[in-house]
Amino acid sequence: MDKEYLEDYEQREKEEIEKFLKSVDKGTFSFERDRYPPNERFVKMQKPAALAAPPVGSIWAQIPFCGSLFLILAPVTEQTFEELYFSVSEIPKVIDFIKETGRLQVCLAKMPKEYEKLDYLEPFLRELSPPVNYGLSPPFYSAEAEIQSAADTFHTLAKVRYFDAQRWQIPDCFFAREMDLSTYMVLKLGHYSVVHDIENLMIDDPLQAFILLGICQKFIVNPLVNARYDINNFRLDEIAQAKSLPANYRPRQASFPCEIGRFLLKKLTLAPLGSDACKELIYHYHAYDLQKVQEAMNEGIVANHPDIVDKNAKELSEILDNIWNDKTIPRRVKGLQIGLPVSMAAIGSVAAGPIGAAGGFLAGLGYEVVSELLDFGIEGLPEKLAKLKTKNYQANIYDFKEKYKPVIPPPSKEKGKS
Repeated sequence: MDKEYLEDYEQREKEEIEKFLKSVDKGTFSFERDRYPPNERFVKMQKPAALAAPPVGSIWAQIPFCGSLFLILAPVTEQTFEELYFSVSEIPKVIDFIKETGRLQVCLAKMPKEYEKLDYLEPFLRELSPPVNYGLSPPFYSAEAEIQSAADTFHTLAKVRYFDAQRWQIPDCFFAREMDLSTYMVLKLGHYSVVHDIENLMIDDPLQAFILLGICQKFIVNPLVNARYDINNFRLDEIAQAKSLPANYRPRQASFPCEIGRFLLKKLTLAPLGSDACKELIYHYHAYDLQKVQEAMNEGIVANHPDIVDKNAKELSEILDNIWNDKTIPRRVKGLQIGLPVSMAAIGSVAAGPIGAAGGFLAGLGYEVVSELLDFGIEGLPEKLAKLKTKNYQANIYDFKEKYKPVIPPPSKEKGKS
């Protein structure tokens, strides 16, 4: 990439960051009200903003179920980029998707000059001018001597065995070193107790130290530093790994956007998994409905399987199938559709009489009914009654499937075709 272009780009980013830091220092920046980088730095940014879960082979399954999904572009080789994100050949298509929908956004993990030798990423920088994913962390509030002492401690420990072990895990070792150092600094200067375990493991078991630093980066550092995002997406295996953290650092509420997203892509589209299925979802389903049904699926998992983090991906897939195919409400609706008209006809004038009388009759059939139910008439009553004693997530999934029925057209049954 052109060096002069990157220098100008970096200077603009530094000015933006300096302006942000001054607003924090003066107390004019509110983390509840404001976001950094600001919304205007992005194309058609939509809420809620979610941070993608890398490796992000499943980004297309995450996009439909939030407002905008954010990718953090790291300065890595093409090979590593394709392991973390998607094929380099897809970059032009991805940029077009960003410009067209705003449902995907990108930020830079480092300052622009760090990308000088990575020409394959130039289209992102030239066409989108993505901001640096800058956030505040304990090092921002620490004295220079404390920062230097923490950095020295990390390098002293890492030189013993850790850097050698890290080299086996990450091909782009230099960037990995910076990430681990940054994570360690936040934990050390923030006085997190887990840092003592990391320091011991760097000497005794470098591989476990590497894993623990990665977990801390996802579950402690990212949520602390990145005020940009409303949602941090995690995968099932990452949530399971988080059990190794002290209890007060673990995620308070487990959610499974990657797995649920993949499941719903298969259920709601006929397109192959990937960008085509993602586009089909966002163009044919209302965004609010997609977010609501994903939340309902997640609620069903957590409500019925509190031990979910001890299960594997195959077991989770079976659980999702059971939640999606739950027949509780459809069975009740079918029974009520048959029974209510007969029952209403039988009582004759009672049905047409005072609301209290009809309500009492229905209550006598075993249903707790409020007066508003009768406003729906016989046609609307079965569904309303069927939902009274069910879970919220069951009702929300049922409503979604009814609204968009048929979800997928049935296979052809023409003669001569199997």
